[in-house]
Amino acid sequence: MSEIAEGAWVELEHPDLVNAKIITSVFNSHRVDVYVPDEVGAQTPVLVMHDGKNLFWPELASFGQTWGVIDAVQGLAVRPVVIGVWIKDEPGVEAIRFLELTPQKVVEADPNIWTEMLAVTNAGKGLPIGDDYHRMVVQDIVPAVAAQLGVELDRDRTALCGSSMGGITSLYGAALYPELYGTVLSLSTHLAYWDRKMIPDLLSMLSQNPRARIWIDRGTEELDAMYEGLHEEAADYLRANGWQDGNLLQAHVFAGTNHSEPVWRDRLPRILNWWLS
Repeated sequence: MSEIAEGAWVELEHPDLVNAKIITSVFNSHRVDVYVPDEVGAQTPVLVMHDGKNLFWPELASFGQTWGVIDAVQGLAVRPVVIGVWIKDEPGVEAIRFLELTPQKVVEADPNIWTEMLAVTNAGKGLPIGDDYHRMVVQDIVPAVAAQLGVELDRDRTALCGSSMGGITSLYGAALYPELYGTVLSLSTHLAYWDRKMIPDLLSMLSQNPRARIWIDRGTEELDAMYEGLHEEAADYLRANGWQDGNLLQAHVFAGTNHSEPVWRDRLPRILNWWLS
């Protein structure tokens, strides 16, 4: 793909599209790919997703496999606009990703949390920039997409979704911008490596008026095995603070599943149907 001017939109071809298109643009060195159903209108739901390179394009995906977002969305009764955000490939991109997806205010309030995480990551000595990342998404990217497509933003129709560190930052983004995000979809939430204090410190930031609807889950194999106990602690904290199982909270353990795009692809239709129910 040739270089695109900042904020300009270009339509891309994809063999799996049915009655839909994908448009792409660039915002502050971030590529933004947007799935747009043909029937898009003012009331169309909006799904904002992190690690957008893993959503639509196997040839661009980190491990050659995607979330299968196109198939999942095209099977829904109501198809949302899907906004995938990712850093354009460049040296050190994984370290930048980690710094962007870190819940900045949480670690700044307790430097020990950050120190522990740095010991087991490749982020070097960088400082978290999660607030800048979410500000860009909320103030620049999402309004630009909504204006381009004629969508009226409403928190009841807007969800934030990611896996692993993307799951952590989805909870954080909803805490920063409760007026935009009414639902958080956090898969294989990366609660390992941090001090356990991360859990109440992060979750206590979530607005209780109005509450976001929250999906959290984990597998039981490989990296996801490290979330055992931590996932349950997070779910218990939410329940103790007013998130009732059902419409407000879904907390799941998927036995025999690991930390990978094919696993998240399999879960996605169920998750999206819960969000849109």
